[in-house]
Amino acid sequence: MSIQMLGAMTPAAAAKDATDTAKQLQRNKDLEKACQGFEALMLDTLMQRMRDTLPGDSLFPESNASDIYQSMHDQYLTDNLSQEGRVTGFKEFLYQQLQGDV
Repeated sequence: MSIQMLGAMTPAAAAKDATDTAKQLQRNKDLEKACQGFEALMLDTLMQRMRDTLPGDSLFPESNASDIYQSMHDQYLTDNLSQEGRVTGFKEFLYQQLQGDV
């Protein structure tokens, strides 16, 4: 006959609790990565729209290759900006709003 103390966890309950905690940590990491990607997408769109307002570059003629290079450069910049700290605060805001829903 075994006696269990009140509040003591069984090994099975402790293992389930550890698994649930690990799943929650993974969900939080995934959510943070998704929020970071969304912020990068927003910054990339913002950068494209700002670039559309410029009259053009008189030093280099516009071509398909220069458009592709410019787009790749903008994407690189926005990805790095979203990985850094608080650039816009949008990533942190979105994470806080969605954290309870995950």
